[in-house]
Amino acid sequence: MHTEMSDNVDRQPERGWVLYDANCSFCTALMARTKAAIEAGGFRYEPLQTASARHRPACSEEQLLSEMHVLTVDGRVIGGADALVYVARGLNARHRPWWSWLLVVVSKAPLGMPVLRRAYRWVAVRRHCRQGVCRLTTPEDTKKEEKR
Repeated sequence: MHTEMSDNVDRQPERGWVLYDANCSFCTALMARTKAAIEAGGFRYEPLQTASARHRPACSEEQLLSEMHVLTVDGRVIGGADALVYVARGLNARHRPWWSWLLVVVSKAPLGMPVLRRAYRWVAVRRHCRQGVCRLTTPEDTKKEEKR
């Protein structure tokens, strides 16, 4: 069940909303595995397909669905690898999952963020792939992405 952000008044996040593609099985599985840690860190998940999520970030629908976004409580929109790192840094340091420590450490390394951004884009483009068949990408898209 997907709820609107406006329905979550009593559950207002401390840090923001993690906006994800609810039509993506990869995304929803990842959301389900990380939900406890994310919510304990003061974030709330919100599907990008809800009306309130779609109208918040000022970008096209294609851009919106191309990557996850974080909408901070102060209105900033952060996307892709930068959003992952923002969330990882916001999690309770005492109870951080291993993957968030890894993201934080790599992001601080020289060239860490460019590598994370490239890796994120690579995964994001292929997230709908199953058994070598991709619904949203074409071979030309994949070749373009690999050249970047």
